[in-house]
This record gives sequence, structure tokens and C-alpha cells, in this order.
Amino acid sequence: MRRSIVSFVVITLIATACGTSTTTNGPESAEAGQSDGTAPPISEGGLRDPLDAALEAAGGEQIGGSVSMLGVLGGEELDAFDTVLAPFEEATGITIEYESSRDIGVLIQTRVDGGNPPDVVSTPTIGQLFDYAEQGVLIDLAEVLDVSSVERNYDESLMNIVTREGATFGLFNTVNLAGLIWYNPTTYTGPTDPATWSELESWTVETAAGGETPWCIGLESGAASGWPGAEFITGMLLRQAGPEFHDQWWQGEVAWTSPEVKRAFETYGAIATDPKMVYGGPEAVLATNFENGADGAFMDPPSCFLHEQATFMGGIIAGNFPDLEPIESVDFFGIPDFSAEFDDLQQISGEVVAMFNDTPQARALVNYLATPEAGALIAQTGRWLSPNSGVPTDEYTDPFLARAAEILSSAGGVSYLGSDLLPQTLVEGFWRATLDYVNDPAQLDAILERLEGIRQEAYP
Repeated sequence: MRRSIVSFVVITLIATACGTSTTTNGPESAEAGQSDGTAPPISEGGLRDPLDAALEAAGGEQIGGSVSMLGVLGGEELDAFDTVLAPFEEATGITIEYESSRDIGVLIQTRVDGGNPPDVVSTPTIGQLFDYAEQGVLIDLAEVLDVSSVERNYDESLMNIVTREGATFGLFNTVNLAGLIWYNPTTYTGPTDPATWSELESWTVETAAGGETPWCIGLESGAASGWPGAEFITGMLLRQAGPEFHDQWWQGEVAWTSPEVKRAFETYGAIATDPKMVYGGPEAVLATNFENGADGAFMDPPSCFLHEQATFMGGIIAGNFPDLEPIESVDFFGIPDFSAEFDDLQQISGEVVAMFNDTPQARALVNYLATPEAGALIAQTGRWLSPNSGVPTDEYTDPFLARAAEILSSAGGVSYLGSDLLPQTLVEGFWRATLDYVNDPAQLDAILERLEGIRQEAYP
């Protein structure tokens, strides 16, 4: 039975992003230090030089060699993450062979089945890692990391997600606030703090009736095409049916043919399948890459006004439109409530680092990524929240992350994004279903029946 997850990790993330630092300076673990490659707790003087943190994570030696790492990042996102990895490579002499694939779930499965898994993986598809953890394929990170430091610097709710049968199979590396609606304050004239979805919907209907297109959407992402729609639908499901139903859904305890799931699809479809509501109509939605999904809202003149995506979208928009000023010409608000019963619910997502091969180089990399120093570099990218509470608040200078923290601070509840916790067959089926639905909304019942068949096979 997969445990219920309604994670209240708000305090940790807010304290890290915009409040008082929660770093606790305690004595070092007797097992930490240079002898075994585990990173010691943050020192009394604050953060170390990242080079020093990396060297200590490798046991104090330039051990050289290489470590293979499989992830989903590419383009400017990978360039940003490279700034986190660079000190590690310089200090340790270890070369990180990063392989990027949006079809990461299939690639991991292929590698594992072929007996050639990557040393380390960083993936948002946590549900797939559940299965590998239960099979004993992953390395228990409790035997790799300094446990006292992890307990001090990582929220217990997050660690519970990556724990199975007493073993820690992963460590959160980055965190995003999901369910944000991005817009250009210089051109968007609708509500920026709508109390309800109905209020926002009224503006979009009025705008469409006036001949302008309210929404911008892009679902193309290579082999992972459809995932942005799956996450949007998941956000609808949480806010319409509530956190208890949301948890039952991703745990496989309710049918995909249920009225609640169908309603979430139809709410999304009212936008994504209507050429009056979304720029370019369904054909453009299916053909537009997700990294360009928001472009229409920031063109001059705009072709659309609203785009739903997580906090990392701010960095993508800035990369596509470098002359725009954050907050002044790029801003966001959270998906509004559907009812007073489920008030101000928010969702987070993230990437988890896991180890398939126990090598000195893999140990060193995972230990380095667990340090506040690596977390600080993640914060400095301006693309992600670091889940490490040892990161001082002044490392966050990005206004989007501060805005995300404001939304989290007033949240009535925070859940982990259920679509990332599904078994991998359902993850991929959900992506495909989103594309099929946008292409032919009349087939929704058949699409949900197909997903229900996958659910019954995935949850014995």
C-alpha cells in the first residue's frame, strides 16, 4: 500500500526561499568527514566554498574517473544545472557524463532490463522509482549519505516520499511550485488574483467572444509529449475533488472512469480543444514545444495571454525573451479555487536523485548534491527551489521564487503532484491520453476506459 502524501513542506521551502534560515549548526557526525566520502554538516562559519564541499564529498581526494548521470534537462536548463556540477568536476577530477532524455522513464527501464543502468539518475517520475526501490535495484542512500545532516537539512515529509521499507532510495534535488498561470502585466487585462476559477473563466469567455485568444499551450516534448497537459489536469483534479481523492487516485484506489477524473479532463478540454480559447487551436497545442508554449503571451502584439506551468517556466520565458523584466512584464498567479470546500490548495513537484551503481564517483556526486553548497548553487540559477534548508536566504535573488514562496505561505494545503507518483505505465499512458483527447475530445470515454485498463494492470 503506497502511503498517503499530503506534504506540508511549506515551512522548509519558505524559510529557505524568503524567510529566516533554518540552518542548525550542530556537532559533526562521527562517521562524517574525509575518510568515507560523506559530507559533514554545514560549518559554524556558514557555507563553504563549493570546491571545498565537493572535495570533502569525495573523501578529500581528487579521485578522478567518471560517473554517468541520466536526467531530463536540456538546453538552457542543463546549462543552468551545469553551474551546479562544475565545482564538483573541478575539485574531484570526476567527469560527469550527463545524458539527457525527455523519455527518461523508458530509457531507465531499457537500461535496467539490459543490465546497464546509469550510475545516477535525476528524474521527476518518482512513481517509477517506487517500483525499483521495491525490487531492491536502487542503492540505499542511508548507507551513502550522512544521515544526521540529511535529517537536519531536509523536510521529513519529503524524505518520507523517497523511503520504502526503511530504505532511502532517493534524495530531492530540486523543487518546483506547480499550477502557476503566467502572464504579461503590460498586456493582460484580466484578474491577477482571481478568487475562483469561475472568475477567471468569465474573463476568458468574454475575451474569446471579443475575438482574442486567452490561452497559450504547448504539449510537444519529444517522447514525453503530453506531460504539460497531464500536470494541468492533475492540478484540476486536486482542486475540484480534493486532496483525499487525489491521493486515492494516484495510489490506484479509484477508477479513471470516475466522474471526478472525467470532470478534470473536461475542464482542461474546455481550453485545449477549443480554437476560440487556445491560440492556434488543438493543432498548434499538439505541435508547439512546451518551452515555447508561453511565447504568444510575450510577443508584441500578444497572440494569447495566459499559460499554465510551474516555477521553472520563468527561466524559460526569460531565456526566450531576455529583454523582459520579471514582475513588470512577466508574472504569475496560482490556479484559483473551484469551491470553498477545497480552499487554496497548491502542488509541488521536483526531481529526485537516485543511485543504481555503488561506485566511489557516484557516492561523491550524491554526497555533493546533498550539501547546502550545491543547494545554494541551485538557488542561484533562479530556476528551482532547493529542498535543502541549509541554503541561506540571501542565495535567492530571483523574484519568481519569492513570488512562489508567497503563494506557498498562504496555502491551505500542499500536495505532491500525483501525476509524478503514478506507476510508469500510467505516467506514459496519461501523457498519451492527453494528446489523444486534445486531438479528438469526442473519444474521452474510450480514452478513460483505456487508462482504467492500465490502472488495473499496474496495481495488482
